[in-house]
Amino acid sequence: MATFQYIATSNGSNKIIKGEIEALGRDDAIKSITKQQLTPISIKPATKLSNEIKFSLLKPRNVKQDELSIFTRQLSTMINAGVPLTRSLNSLQEHTENPVFRDTLDSIKGDVESGVSLADALGKHPKVFSDIYVNMVRAGEAAGILDDTENHILALTHIVDRIPAIVAKLTTELPEQLEDLESGYRKLLDANYHFVETDIESRLQLLYEALKNNHENLRKLELDNAEYENAQIQEEINALYDIFTREIAAQKVVEGLVATLPTYLQHMKDSNTVLVDDIQRLSQNYLLSEIDVSHVHRLQAELDSLEESVLELTSEQEEHSEPYSLLEERLENLQATLKEIEDEQVELSQRLAQIEKDDINARQKANVYVNRLHTIKRYMEKRNLPGIPQTFLKLFFTASNNTEDLMAELEQKLVNIESVNRILEIATKDMEELEAETYNIVQYATLTEQLLQYSNRYRSFDERIQEAFNESLEIFEKEFDYHASFDKISQALEVAEPGVTNRFVTSYEKTRETIRF
Repeated sequence: MATFQYIATSNGSNKIIKGEIEALGRDDAIKSITKQQLTPISIKPATKLSNEIKFSLLKPRNVKQDELSIFTRQLSTMINAGVPLTRSLNSLQEHTENPVFRDTLDSIKGDVESGVSLADALGKHPKVFSDIYVNMVRAGEAAGILDDTENHILALTHIVDRIPAIVAKLTTELPEQLEDLESGYRKLLDANYHFVETDIESRLQLLYEALKNNHENLRKLELDNAEYENAQIQEEINALYDIFTREIAAQKVVEGLVATLPTYLQHMKDSNTVLVDDIQRLSQNYLLSEIDVSHVHRLQAELDSLEESVLELTSEQEEHSEPYSLLEERLENLQATLKEIEDEQVELSQRLAQIEKDDINARQKANVYVNRLHTIKRYMEKRNLPGIPQTFLKLFFTASNNTEDLMAELEQKLVNIESVNRILEIATKDMEELEAETYNIVQYATLTEQLLQYSNRYRSFDERIQEAFNESLEIFEKEFDYHASFDKISQALEVAEPGVTNRFVTSYEKTRETIRF
């Protein structure tokens, strides 16, 4: 005796019944279950199932499925070629290696030769040819198979090839998956899992009913419908698996968030306390932006509100009154909000820290610029120029005034760092322009003096150079436009001696005195 596990439906209702039964074999178990007014959906040994398809109508004991398929195709080909049925059977019997199948075909051939129909001859060997197989042949004979055998044999071949996979799916794979699915569902419920979907019980019941109903499609050889229903059942099972997997994955996420969010929130609150302290400290010396001040207070209010939400959700997790997936979504939204606040805190903290850095930088630059103004003034005085150009004086006084404005702004009781940075930017630009203009004036003044002196070798005999000398000197000593003076004498000398100007310029650049700040 062996023990079998079964799933069945009551003939008087659609109630799903599971149980175990002692029987000599699977067929005996089916008979015993049927006697109890039950319709079996799935029957399997209580021990671990083998990979064999347990479907008695299709599984021959001593003839393999592929042997039967080959036989069917070859018989179809021979009949289609016009070979008489008896000759076809004789040829197939002679070329069959399986002794059991060979003896079976020999018996069938003898019956056909004695006038027995092919279907009846096949039906005498139920261990080789299933009821489905025999009935297909009989249906073909009833429709005139001897006159149109090809189509019936081809149809039979097609069916023989398709049924094992459909049967395996319907009687083994899907029931096992469904049992596993329902078992997992019960375990999740015991573990206090909740689900967004409220119809899981009914969906499981519908799956059992779908399995039962699909057996009828198989019995009627409606294979397309059977395959379609198998696919639909599989799709629904997968959908339920996804639901359960979703909640299991969500539980792990929730567990982690519940552990970390309170700590994360406290970190945010501590950071905001630091910001408040920074605001209070900086407001003693600086005129702070109202936007920054209100920003800190707004963040504090948001954190207070979020703290209530975090406490509420973490307590709900302990009580666990809702699906983990929904709780996960709410907790992740809270985490995202905290991350946004953290980013704002970092940006605000950097902006506040920059105030003191900008203050220090501005004070250092102000002292540097004061020293540069004095150095540039002494540098120009050492040149002993006939006069100072107006362009230089304008730049000098502009840079000086802006430097004074910068220092005055830094001396305010409450320093407006935005104004400081704005004035510093202007003062820096002025100093750069002043330094460049200083080098420009000294360069052209020096080069003009050198070229005027060099022109002496030509003035005594070249009136044009003498005239240029006089004009250049006039501009140099009275207008103080050293660039224009340089251009005047340079152009005249280039006519007499091409390249002379570049020679002086190159020499000057090698020996030019830099301003030592």
